[in-house]
Formats: sequence, C-alpha cells, structure tokens
Amino acid sequence: MELTKPLSLLALALFAVLAFYGSSADACMCMPSHPQTHYCTADYVVQLRVLRKSNSIEPGKTTFKVHIKRTYKATPEARRMLRDGRLSTPNNDAMCGIQLDIGKVYIIAGRMPQLNLCSYYKEYTKMTISERHGFSGAYGLACNCTITPCFGMQCLRQREYADGCKWSPYGKCERDYSACVPHNIKSPMGDIQRCRWRRTQLYKKCLSYP
Repeated sequence: MELTKPLSLLALALFAVLAFYGSSADACMCMPSHPQTHYCTADYVVQLRVLRKSNSIEPGKTTFKVHIKRTYKATPEARRMLRDGRLSTPNNDAMCGIQLDIGKVYIIAGRMPQLNLCSYYKEYTKMTISERHGFSGAYGLACNCTITPCFGMQCLRQREYADGCKWSPYGKCERDYSACVPHNIKSPMGDIQRCRWRRTQLYKKCLSYP
C-alpha cells in the first residue's frame, strides 16, 4: 500500500509533464495529404510572391507581406484576409511555424486563420506540370473523389472505394503526376461512376521508372 501511493503520484506527475510538453507537439501532427486533398479542403488557394517578413506585428508570429498573383479559390472570409496581403505563421518551430523565402513564388493552400506545417506550400518552380494544372482548377473538378492515405502493401491491395482512391504517402507518381478523378464504367446495370487515378503519360512513365 505504501508503494502504490508514490507510484500513483509519479504517474500523475508524468501525465502532467506529457500534457504540458505534448500540447505543442500534438499541434504539429499532420496526416499526410495528397495535393488534391489540400486543394479541396483549403479555405484559400493562391499563387503569391513573398515580399518581406516581420516578427514584430503580432506577438509569437511571423507575418509575411505577400503579393497575390492569382487566387484559385477562396471563401469570403479568406478573401477579406487576403486583401491585406499578409499571412501569418507561428514563429516557433515547436508550434508548427513554416519558413517562406523572400522573393520566391509559392502555391499555398491554407486554412484560416494562419499557416502551419499542415498547410500546403511549395515553390512554384519546383512543381510538376501536373501539380500546376491541378491547382489551376483540375483538382477542383474532382473534389467529390476522396483520397485516403494507405500504409502498407496489404492496404494497397485491398479493393478500391467507388468514391475515392487509396494513396501511399510514399507514392510520388500519384502525388506529382496524377489526380483522383471520376470515371464512367459501363456495366450490365448501365454506366457506373467510380473514382480512379488519372493515367496521364507522365504518370504512366513514372510508374514504369519509379
């Protein structure tokens, strides 16, 4: 009985430490997402150039002054935010802050109210033609198809869902050169619409030489 009490107190103290230090780490835990998923779930998708940054406008945040070159999609709230030409992110890596280089052009798919490591951001010059085409609107035509992260070969071998595609986060061919799109299949019952990976020439070439 004397041993149980110290162990209980130790467990309580350990829980308190994990709760205190784990709060910021939990904020950085993001499920891998395909670029199409980022597009479809974002509050806004823009192409922008980073002009400058400041750590003094908002406490605990880095604020980027940006020039919005193109807006691919945006909610009314996001449009109001983007008018100011400012995007913020936590200035602490432990709180999932991101770094953008001044002078460079990015595609960003973000959620309100701020950017973090779970947001999509990529230099425009480093994107594939398929990614650029997707963010220009092609992804938006297939938002009714859900892309589900799938881990392990056994998962990938399982039957595909009619309304979605399975994707390994390590699958660069699907990420860089394809999208999950609706496709009509003829059957004895008539046409059936199923989602599948678009088999572009670049996608097929990537599969041949992974």
